[in-house]
Amino acid sequence: MFDFVGKFFKGRPEKKKEVARKAAKDLRDLKQSNSQSKGVQYDSGLIQNLERDHEMLVEIFGKIWSEGYEKSDFDTLCLHLSEFKSLFQSHLLKENVKFYVYLEQSLRRDTHSLSIVKEFRKDMNDIANAVIAFCKKYDKPEYTEVAHESFKADYQGIGQALVRRVQLEERDLYSLYVRN
Repeated sequence: MFDFVGKFFKGRPEKKKEVARKAAKDLRDLKQSNSQSKGVQYDSGLIQNLERDHEMLVEIFGKIWSEGYEKSDFDTLCLHLSEFKSLFQSHLLKENVKFYVYLEQSLRRDTHSLSIVKEFRKDMNDIANAVIAFCKKYDKPEYTEVAHESFKADYQGIGQALVRRVQLEERDLYSLYVRN
């Protein structure tokens, strides 16, 4: 009457071994697949997205001057500085996490191009530190009013560095971002 129970348990050890072997193989296959796909994947819209950020950054940077400094409206100047800083940091994050990491992993066998990309990244980090320091220096309306003259020179210096950088990125660096 309970013969089916005995038959069930009789074939079970072999079935367990077979299931365990299959699970181990599936796990090995999954690990191999994951190791091959590790890293940042190509994003077909990334360059367009970064260029759009550049346009917005330039627009806001211009407003810092035209709506803030020129009108001696230091509240508006600080508001645009804050907006600029937030967008700038977001842009840097995208570049560092998606753009540079992808380039470095895809150019790892081309040491010359890789060293150029790393130099660009280092240069951008230096510019980023200067931009963030500038934003922090002038982020208070009362201080900005006192530092009116130094603001002009600092603003022009930051503006020149950013324009140079954006031109280099869009003209030279972004062309390296291709699907491999």
